[in-house]
Amino acid sequence: MKPRSCWSIMANKAERKLAQIQFDMVGASKLLQTLEASQKRLQVLYEEYRLQGIGAAPLTHGMQDVLNHRQFMSQLVTLSHRVTNDISKANLALTGLRQQLAQAEVERLKMKTLDEREVLAFEMGLRKREQRSVDEVGISQFNTIGLS
Repeated sequence: MKPRSCWSIMANKAERKLAQIQFDMVGASKLLQTLEASQKRLQVLYEEYRLQGIGAAPLTHGMQDVLNHRQFMSQLVTLSHRVTNDISKANLALTGLRQQLAQAEVERLKMKTLDEREVLAFEMGLRKREQRSVDEVGISQFNTIGLS
């Protein structure tokens, strides 16, 4: 006879969920780092083009060159806003994963505790049965000795 395995199965399931959330957090962190690096590159690129526009004499550029330069700067700003929004979303996702991680850890500890209690209860029941058996043998020996 063995202790029930339901709690150990639930504890294993909770550990797998915890591991999956940790894996997802690593991915979300890498995405956030990538987005932040992209934002920095966009800022550098924007600043370079801004300085390029200021440093060049306005008369040397044709009208089309000026319009292209402005349009490119506008596209950089738009892209920078998108990356900023993506960073906000990634931060929110990471915060949500941290909350899920905390909940999963609580659940894992709960299942582990219930599994340990189940094992202890089984062992105590086993000891009681063994003690009862020893007591019965002792009583039967006492009764047979006492009758002779």
